[in-house]
Amino acid sequence: MIEELYAEIDNWRSDYIHLAQELGQIINEQQDIILKLQKENRRLKRENWNLKKTKGRR
Repeated sequence: MIEELYAEIDNWRSDYIHLAQELGQIINEQQDIILKLQKENRRLKRENWNLKKTKGRR
């Protein structure tokens, strides 16, 4: 009885560990996308600022 319970607990644990690994991978991919977008946003803000400054000189 107790061995069966331990076996069932091990099965559930292995399932949840697998899900946790998948979720961790998804989160890492999303964070990579966020960082890429933040970098592009900074570049575009800088480009926009530069265009505003050079427009006044013309």
